[in-house]
Amino acid sequence: MNQALLTQKARHAYQATQIEADDPLGLVVRLYDGMIGFLNRGADALAGGDHSRAAEPIRRATDIVGELQAVLNLDAGGEVAFNLDRIYSYCRRQIMQAHLDSDPGALREVAELLLPLRDAWAEAREKQASEALATAP
Repeated sequence: MNQALLTQKARHAYQATQIEADDPLGLVVRLYDGMIGFLNRGADALAGGDHSRAAEPIRRATDIVGELQAVLNLDAGGEVAFNLDRIYSYCRRQIMQAHLDSDPGALREVAELLLPLRDAWAEAREKQASEALATAP
């Protein structure tokens, strides 16, 4: 790999890290978007009988839900964090079982379950942004 390409990749990685650090709620929304998209792609592949094509998006959705669950702070987050932990555990079990059973409907069910949560995070992000604007000098 040439030096220019490595430099470009490093620059993009740094920029992505900066964006994530500046907008953690935006990152959560993007993770939900990715997870829901991967679940739907996996479901489409399973529905088409293409189990090998379904494996990668299902793995990626499982990775995302696992990361979201891993970063929960159950001590500081109280009941909300506890409930999210239970939802994420349920989603992981359902995703794994859907993959084992080749059940696209179960993957779509998980995606539908996650949509209102995604929307709640997006709403929290918008509220935070408007509060920041209101308090800006």
